[in-house]
Amino acid sequence: MTWKVAQDGGFAMDGRKGTLHERWVQRTEAAYRRMFEGKSQEELVTLTQREDMAMLIARELAAFLLEEHVALDAAAQPAEASTTCCPKCGQPGTRAVEGDEELPERAVTTRAGDIHMRRERWRCAKCRIVFFSARRSAPCGDGRLEPGGAGPGGSSGEQGVVRGGE
Repeated sequence: MTWKVAQDGGFAMDGRKGTLHERWVQRTEAAYRRMFEGKSQEELVTLTQREDMAMLIARELAAFLLEEHVALDAAAQPAEASTTCCPKCGQPGTRAVEGDEELPERAVTTRAGDIHMRRERWRCAKCRIVFFSARRSAPCGDGRLEPGGAGPGGSSGEQGVVRGGE
């Protein structure tokens, strides 16, 4: 997948030019045409077929929104190494991507499906590992994910957060 800088300063995951809003409008119009025009009316006979197509289109649109939103995130290339800590020892990492080198692409599985994102890679000299930062607000620690309300009496169905080592 090709990343190019768009006019709005974001990265166009599909390599197309234009603002994010223009790309979104093009995607939604294409999704509408897939559902309601052409052979779709003839091929989508049962409710299950219609539902499957609608859910497929919805996942594709959700994945597009996630990829574009993540591409605009400042955490893709943090300014300070101190905000990215080694998941093993908790020490700040050093950049593993040199100068003008393109950020490495990662595939991440989400509820919307697989998305592709670019993130700064970090190196820990002490642990001799390369890692990606979890997010800009993640505290240094052991990198374990725990539900937000986990612990005594906490709800296990809440949003996960990164917890420091205990």
